[in-house]
Amino acid sequence: ESHRTAFTVSVDAVAGTTTGVSSSDRAQTIRTLARPDSRATDFTRPGHIFPLRARRGGVLVRTGHTEAAVDLCRLAAMQPVGVICELMNDDGSMARRQDLHAFAVRHELKIGTIADLIRYRLRNERSVLRVAEQPVQTEFGEFRLYAYQDRVVDEVHLALVRGEIETDVRPLVRVHVADPLRDLLGIRADPLAWTLRAAMERIARAGSGVIVILREREAPNDLLDALRSLTPPAGSDATARAARRDGQVLKTFGIGAQILKDLGVKRMRVLSAPKQIHGIAAFGLEIDSYVGEDA
Repeated sequence: ESHRTAFTVSVDAVAGTTTGVSSSDRAQTIRTLARPDSRATDFTRPGHIFPLRARRGGVLVRTGHTEAAVDLCRLAAMQPVGVICELMNDDGSMARRQDLHAFAVRHELKIGTIADLIRYRLRNERSVLRVAEQPVQTEFGEFRLYAYQDRVVDEVHLALVRGEIETDVRPLVRVHVADPLRDLLGIRADPLAWTLRAAMERIARAGSGVIVILREREAPNDLLDALRSLTPPAGSDATARAARRDGQVLKTFGIGAQILKDLGVKRMRVLSAPKQIHGIAAFGLEIDSYVGEDA
């Protein structure tokens, strides 16, 4: 799934349901899922309700509807379990923002956006803190290196800055998920992807820019999985692999956005293929354009 939504196996509640398909059965399954004392044996699989796992840190880490639902529950001092759905228009298409506003007015409902929630949380809390900075010499000249402590997952992320960002209204920016095969060994499984070295070279040429390097905790098999992915299965293509890679960046974009905001970035040219990023304006950021490696 390109947005890296943490789907799990669909379920039905064992007690209080029949086929699981009716609205009352689905409501019973949801109530059972929401109970803190529920166990795996309380459900049959597969079923009609799809549980989703929210990322720790909520919308400040991943700007998704799953995280927004759980954040709202936490802010209301309720059990951190929410129910989400998507509205459909009469023609069968998915309702977009203007459709949802019209629906809310028609039914006298309150409406909020993920951007609203991000703005509220940023006014009251932060999940990453700047903990160190120093100049460093690289093969592409001098950069300033910043370290940020991620209080949600107890990880340290890095940022490389060239030039004076606050005086450049459109600096080049790269939000880069660390990859040992690509960054240390130079292995390029995907020709469409920017490497860390290529991003540093491009920013050094431009005279100013920022590279945010996001680090994620790796399981023992992650490196083996990455090695296996170097030989893609038959029928896969570069575009599909690029979508999976983009999903990896999107699921942690909230962390990178906080770092960019701290560094004074506002409007930027992003070293990446174009992608849709929800809630970016709430961080005070604006994407002016996307820059490909061959540009």
